[in-house]
Amino acid sequence: MKMNFGFLKKKSNYSGEITGISLYWKNSMHGLPGKKLSSPEFELSIPFSNKNYEQLSFLKKADNTETIQSMEIKEPFKLVGVIPQLPVSVKSGESIEFKIKIKAPDYNYSGPLVIKMISKPSEIVHVELPDIIAISGDKRVKVNEHGEVKSVEKNSNFEVSMQMYRVLTYNDTVTNVTVNKPFEFIGSDPKIPFTIDNKSSYIARFYIKAPEFDYAGNLELDFEKKPNTDSKQ
Repeated sequence: MKMNFGFLKKKSNYSGEITGISLYWKNSMHGLPGKKLSSPEFELSIPFSNKNYEQLSFLKKADNTETIQSMEIKEPFKLVGVIPQLPVSVKSGESIEFKIKIKAPDYNYSGPLVIKMISKPSEIVHVELPDIIAISGDKRVKVNEHGEVKSVEKNSNFEVSMQMYRVLTYNDTVTNVTVNKPFEFIGSDPKIPFTIDNKSSYIARFYIKAPEFDYAGNLELDFEKKPNTDSKQ
């Protein structure tokens, strides 16, 4: 008679910790929380959102279909498998969640995990911005101290962050933003309309579609606002 002595097997005493997860996509990095490890092989759920200015997404640069060609895991970890199988294309406005299986080192590891998502090769355009100008009525303010040079994918967006008190005042409400050609205004975070209601600081992010060709010249953002009828400060 065959006897099962499985209960005599030595229990695993593996113990590890991922202190934080750095997920890279193109020129952006998104941080995810770490986790405790009780086994050298484990699974992770990785969200991917091809949506402009979604709050929890670092993928704010696409208004067209994005293709994840492959994934790389930095040593000492090894990638075991990915579901769904790569390559995967995600249309604009859609989201997907990857289930990835990873093997940790055999020793009790404590430290970060770095995951790099590789995109499908695409055409790059170079944009040189000597000045970024914010405009409100007759007021024109230069908002960048130094010129900026960006290399972005053709038909993609880039982000401009701005301290709004440089061009607007407390309780002003932005109702519309226009930009000079050949740029195109895509959206903002917070979304329009928004009110400058923080007396100490108010940072807004604006998403601009780059030209389809190499370009050098100023970027001008023109803010429309409704009259401020609230006299209380």
